[in-house]
Amino acid sequence: MGPCPRVLFSNLACDLSGFLPTVDWADLVSSSPLDRWPEVSPTQVACIQLRNSILKKFQDEKSNEADAKALEKFLEANDKCRSFTYKEPSSTIAAIALGEAEVCFRTFFERVPSQLTWLDYESIQDNLLPGPGASLQATGDSFYHKIAASPMTGTQRSLFLLYRREAAKYPLWDETEKIRFDHFGGFVAERGNRLSYVPKTTEVSRTICTEPLLNMLVQKGIGCLLEEGLKKRFGIDLSTQPSKNQQLARIGSSWGSFGTIDLSSASDSISMALLERICPPDVLRWFRESRSPVTTLPNGEEVTLHMVSSMGNAFTFPLQTILFSSIVVGVYRALDLELVYPRGDCLGNFAVFGDDIIVRREAYDLVCHCLQHWGFTVNADKSFNNGPFRESCGADFYSGHEVRGIYCQSLKSKQDVYSLINRLNVWSANHEVPLPLTIRYLMEHVKFLPVPPWESDIAGVKVPLKLAGNLKEDRDTRSILYLRYVPNAKKISLVNVGMLSRIPRARGLLHNAPGILLTAVSGYAKDGAIIERQRRVRFTKRVSIAPCWDYWDSWTSKLSLSGWHRWETTYVGLNVGNV
Repeated sequence: MGPCPRVLFSNLACDLSGFLPTVDWADLVSSSPLDRWPEVSPTQVACIQLRNSILKKFQDEKSNEADAKALEKFLEANDKCRSFTYKEPSSTIAAIALGEAEVCFRTFFERVPSQLTWLDYESIQDNLLPGPGASLQATGDSFYHKIAASPMTGTQRSLFLLYRREAAKYPLWDETEKIRFDHFGGFVAERGNRLSYVPKTTEVSRTICTEPLLNMLVQKGIGCLLEEGLKKRFGIDLSTQPSKNQQLARIGSSWGSFGTIDLSSASDSISMALLERICPPDVLRWFRESRSPVTTLPNGEEVTLHMVSSMGNAFTFPLQTILFSSIVVGVYRALDLELVYPRGDCLGNFAVFGDDIIVRREAYDLVCHCLQHWGFTVNADKSFNNGPFRESCGADFYSGHEVRGIYCQSLKSKQDVYSLINRLNVWSANHEVPLPLTIRYLMEHVKFLPVPPWESDIAGVKVPLKLAGNLKEDRDTRSILYLRYVPNAKKISLVNVGMLSRIPRARGLLHNAPGILLTAVSGYAKDGAIIERQRRVRFTKRVSIAPCWDYWDSWTSKLSLSGWHRWETTYVGLNVGNV
């Protein structure tokens, strides 16, 4: 039996009690520490954040109403998109800002100097890719399953013709498609996507929509082009932008020079009516053709979608980044503020990553007004322009100090417990707050398996070498030997499979020899096997070698340099105790 969440919470409350203001604990759950205690120290804020976050996303005891609340939010957002009508701004400055934002959005798609959009048939066709998630009627989630061994589902026959034309350009892909076509046939019509739920918090789930395969391929192609456009037009690289958001949030919390904005249900709030107003017709056609016009709810009911796209659509995230960046640029131009784009190593003076928006303090109110004018809802509880607190892209800062809490999603497996122990030890060292009752309670429910500090959180208990006990050395290299847990990847071996009439250990899966080679040359095979996504991961113990043990990597470690020294010399020993 795993740890009890209520006992865990009680032990954590006891560990933190000496570092918190004198206040009723019940008040801390429902109120922001910044509203009640504007003069608290960063350490106190970090403790409050940890206590409030530890079970916020706990899924082992999810509320029975979590899915229902998520569906209610989704339907409300869709209805808001249906009723969206563009109204003229009430102030001159807002009208200028929104006009500039529309111009910025339209010119984003222009191909200079011809003024024609670069989001065209050929460019999309060259970027057709399957995403990592599920697709309607697909036999699996891997590249091979989708491209070589599944029916081609979609909402428009034109998507299938686009796909066939792209496949015909490459002999190997063409042979793959012929075998797939002979087995599954041609275009398989679907009316739209299918809605389901994924974990978010204990109280409310998150909705996600599974798209038909052809729609997903074209959406991915559009998404790739939008991401390239973000780099060229705004200097936003989605692979590195989160760290820039976090740096600007830290600066804002220190000096008050930047405000952070968070939106509610942003991905579900991009209305077709808005795009019909601000989007070039040729670009709008591609969004229309590749989106799902309806969604099927878990109870079988079909709902017409008035939102452009939802979570699960590959162009949703870059599209909302473009929309919000256009608003920020429009506001800066209207207020005659200097625009510094975050190109390359430059941090810039604004940041947008999805619905995580950071702007200069003086632009904050007008940006919020313009966002609401385009049909988006600012989340007041998670948006900050005053005081010493800012949050963006999974990082919380108070007066320049990182104060993010720790989230425990499950305690069912040993790996869940190991992960929580390791993350709490890091938090403890960073904030100089010992957590002996909490850590030792968790240690009672797992075997002590010492691993180096640079290992995965799920591998075992990360400890400095002096606490690792008597470990053996490798006879040849004199390196330290240790045991660790590693996930068992679900694989379909492709070694010699071309000579067989079926794929081993893949009952019912179509044997498509050209598809196997296409999977390999496309980079989707590893160590001679297809790696499949797993709903439930299994783990096994393996002997590993540590050439060095007490090593701190400044690039990947979540410990600061001073935090590393505290972790190594003091806090792990205080928390873990005698093992």
